[in-house]
Amino acid sequence: MSLTANIVERIASYIPGYAGYKQKELRRESDALVRRHVSSVLSSAKAKMALTPTAARAVAANPDARYLWDSTKALFDRVVQRIDKAPEGYSGFYDLVKVDEAALDEIYRMDLALVEKAGEVAKLVDEISAAPPGSDAWTQKLQALSAALSQLDSAIDERSNFIAGYSRQQAEAAGRQMGIIQAEQQEGPGQGQEQGRGLLRRLFGGR
Repeated sequence: MSLTANIVERIASYIPGYAGYKQKELRRESDALVRRHVSSVLSSAKAKMALTPTAARAVAANPDARYLWDSTKALFDRVVQRIDKAPEGYSGFYDLVKVDEAALDEIYRMDLALVEKAGEVAKLVDEISAAPPGSDAWTQKLQALSAALSQLDSAIDERSNFIAGYSRQQAEAAGRQMGIIQAEQQEGPGQGQEQGRGLLRRLFGGR
């Protein structure tokens, strides 16, 4: 089994129905499945981030612990909202007829990183819930959770920027190639334009 197939299989073990991005018709759904899964895992974990009145008093008695708790919850809210409100966009990526293997490998790596980091966050929340609020163990787990959420936040940026950048590069390359075809075409009026339209069809599909 190739490395790419292995990664896709690992993602599918977390997300039934995930089929990757090689086929144009499946890209939008695969992207939505990843984001819905990560959002569900994070939302379930976030719901456990609550303090009983007694626990809240114990945390409030320690200003450093209270600041860490509040800042981590704010970061949690930010990450969940970014996943929930992520645009359905990436239209350029969805419309490409073909995505090269190197780009696919990178996107799959980033999908797996999102899924596994969300699982790590959920595990840390369970460990925090099991520790006495305000204790050293509780504080250490909360610091680890804050770090994991920051990494997840960065992973969201990395994935979004890569997909948007790749789509833009493909569109720019198509534009340059069309310019070359139209400038060099000497065989007859309009033929350069037809070759240009053919190039766009190969990249983005359609008639």
